[in-house]
Parts: sequence; C-alpha cells; structure tokens
Amino acid sequence: MKARVVDTNKVVQTLALDIVARIATGMGKPFEKQTKFFVVPVATVLSDQKAPIRAAAIQTLTAMANACEGLEPMVHFLGTALEATNPTQRASLFGWLADYLKERPPSSSLDLGAWASTIVTCLDDRNADIRKGAQALLPALISSVGLDKVMAQTNALKPASRKTAVPLIQAAKDLAAPVQVPTPPQVTAKAAPTSVRPPSPPAAPTPSPPPVTAGQSGVPSKLTGVRRKLPQGSSSRPDSRAESVEDMASTRAPGKSGIGGLKRPGAGKLSTPPLVSLSLPFTHMSMDAKRARLTKDAQKWINESGTTRKDLADLLQHQMEPHTSNELVAQLFSHDHNAINDHVAGLSTMCEFFAAAESGADKFGTPTDDIRAVGLACSDLALKYISIKIHEPQSNLVARCLDVVEAVVSFFRGLNAQFDDSEALCFVPTLIYKVRQPFVVQYYSDIFA
Repeated sequence: MKARVVDTNKVVQTLALDIVARIATGMGKPFEKQTKFFVVPVATVLSDQKAPIRAAAIQTLTAMANACEGLEPMVHFLGTALEATNPTQRASLFGWLADYLKERPPSSSLDLGAWASTIVTCLDDRNADIRKGAQALLPALISSVGLDKVMAQTNALKPASRKTAVPLIQAAKDLAAPVQVPTPPQVTAKAAPTSVRPPSPPAAPTPSPPPVTAGQSGVPSKLTGVRRKLPQGSSSRPDSRAESVEDMASTRAPGKSGIGGLKRPGAGKLSTPPLVSLSLPFTHMSMDAKRARLTKDAQKWINESGTTRKDLADLLQHQMEPHTSNELVAQLFSHDHNAINDHVAGLSTMCEFFAAAESGADKFGTPTDDIRAVGLACSDLALKYISIKIHEPQSNLVARCLDVVEAVVSFFRGLNAQFDDSEALCFVPTLIYKVRQPFVVQYYSDIFA
C-alpha cells in the first residue's frame, strides 16, 4: 500500500489512498504504529497538480490523525514532509495542519518544536500560499514551544527576512492560547444510605413457557448464529464472538419467539431440525450444520480462474443434497445437453428465494421467519455454487451468478446481519479474481457499496 500511494497511475493512487484511510479508521488508535509507513508518502501526494488527488490525500491524512486521536504520532514525519521544496506540497500541508489544529487545539503533550525552523523560514517565502499557511500555524507553534524558542529561530534568517518574520511572530503571540491541561474529575463522596433493606427472598422458579407454534412467531429483532452489525458512525468495535443460538434462546422472554422458531416443539437439538417445507428450494434451518460445513471447507472455494472443477462440484452436490430440494439439485448439477439452461434456471430459483426471504413475501406458503432461518442456514451453499460457476464462459450464466450474490448480500443487509469470515471466504476472493473482467465491475461495485 505504501508503494501504491505514490503510484503513477492516478486511479490506482486514489484507490490506495482510500484504502489507507479505511484501514486507519478501522484500526483506530493502534494505527499509530503504522504512521511511519504512510505519513510521508501521503504528504508527498499533495505535490500533485490535480485538486481531486490532493483532496484524497488530505482526506487520508485526516483519517490517520483521527485514528491516532491527534497528531502526536505523526509530528516527526509531518516535519519531514514540511521540508520538501515543492511549493504545492508545502502550501497544501500548511493549510491542512492549520485547519486541523484550529478545530482541535493542541494538547499539552503535542511538541511542535521540530517544525519551528521550517515555519519561521517560510514566513518570508516567495509563494503567497506558503507564507499564509506558515502564519496560520504560528499561534499553535507558540502555544506548544513558547515565544522565546520561536524567536530564537529568526537568528538564522537573513536580516531582510528577519525584519519580516519578527513582527509576524509578535502579532501571533496575542493569538496563541495557553494549552488546556485537562483537570481530573472531582470525586464526590457518596452519601451513606439512611436505611438498609433486608435481602428479598429468592424468587420462585418460573414455569417454562408453552411451546410456540410456527404461526405465533414474529419478525426477528436479532439474528442468531451471525454477528450483529453495528450502526454506521459507531466508534465501538464489533464483537468478535458470534452469538450462539442457544444463548439467544435462553435470553428470550416467555411468549416471544426468535428467528422463525429455530427450536421447535419436539425438534430436540438444532443439529437435526425438521424439514420445513418441500416447496422451498432449501429445506433445513440447521445453523450447526452450516458451521460444521464451513469449518471443514477452509479455503477450498477460492477459485482464481477456469471452468468448474469436478471434485468441487461433487463435494458441493454431496453437501447440498440433505438441505436442498431434489428439483434444485437436479437443475444445478445437470449434465444433459441443456445443462446451461438448467444451471441458469437453478440460479434463478435461488435468487427468487433470497429475494422473497428479504421482503417477507408469502411466495412459498411458509412463515416468513422459517424462510429467513432457512436462508441464514443455507446461504453458504448458494455462495459456494457461485464460486465454482462464475468463471464459466457463458455470459448469461455469469450474470445470473452475480444476481444471486446480490440477492444473498441484500438479504443479509436487510436483516442487519454480517457474514462470518469463513463464509466470506466462500465467494469474496473468487469475485475479486473475476472482477478483472470489465463487465463484472459494475455488479461488484453495486453489491458491496
């Protein structure tokens, strides 16, 4: 990524800057250890004559500073970047630093002493934008290192330049605000309780609620077996542990159902759930079976190129037969002279199933909660089929594969769910290899926007 940030191809460079910004935002405070790799290269991009490229670099610098919770880890490398002789780079970097420190006043730990010589020297620069940027940074510099140290830097200037710089520094002294040192919060003593209530007797055990039938189950508010998706803009990090179905069932209030009654009367363990409906393309809702499949699969479904591999097709057919209708299996693994048409028909069936599961349409005569539970438990089967078929030469087959991926992703997004890493490995790397073909780019961009 460091090399691609300064790539001569502007499209690659812009993408690299965006990726670095996203990595910084995702990592947060730990990104400060990576600033030594990226600050100088990203600042170098500010020398570009194209405003959109410079704007992308500014956005990346802001993302890195926000991730590090300030400029402290970046000060040394920013000082190196400020020493560059390119006037566009200097002016842009001065402008960004002035705006950033204006919105976020420097803390007591921020030492800008390494910038003092460069800033004072630039007060008499021939470029008006550089002079303006250096003047804008003077108040923050004086607040950080003190007026005496800033004035000492003028001794190295020529007499004419010193005559220009000293009045500017004196004028900035009045604008320099003292550094705000955070005061510790006051600790207030808690008032002693006026009376102590005796402990209440233990509550009597509540009787177990009656079994919930399929018709009584409502729309789920949380999904079981998948991680909850954080709302956009949240600064907290996602929980790495997926909630188990058993945990959700134990915390469910009496009389309320979860995701389509995953634990039905007489079903026993979730690993052997009943057949939901013969009219559904997928017929089981076992999350345990899905996790077992994904644990054994590892990286088998990463397909760089080439037509369908027979060993993977046989393995997938073996996995799908217990959880998929006979009609859909016959279409997806057809070998007759109309095999391509059968494959497209099977992909269309899967696409319609996940679209109906997302919208809640009563297309199959099955409760919506059951359809959604089945979709969550069998989504990996559809995605694995995409990975073994998407490199086929028939464009209509490839387009239908992408429609299925879009339907599955939209289904998860509609239920506020996320893919586990093992399930994402079933199709994301293969799509990345496939995206080299131009007509796939639009599909890929729309799906993962």
